[in-house]
Amino acid sequence: MVRELIEIEPADDGWLVRSGAACLHYLTKLQAIEQAQMLAARRYMETGCPTGVRVPVAHGRPVIVGTCG
Repeated sequence: MVRELIEIEPADDGWLVRSGAACLHYLTKLQAIEQAQMLAARRYMETGCPTGVRVPVAHGRPVIVGTCG
């Protein structure tokens, strides 16, 4: 089964959490990661589909954190 990834990305004035058509704004990267992990866990519990959070890192490829399933 394909893992559904919730995306974290920088914005002009903070960080965005993208999941499907939804887009939420947070002031810090840590807040965005925490909320994305909670969203991923809730989605996994509701659907049984594996989830995770893709987080950009400086000078490298994004990493996957907070996986469920």
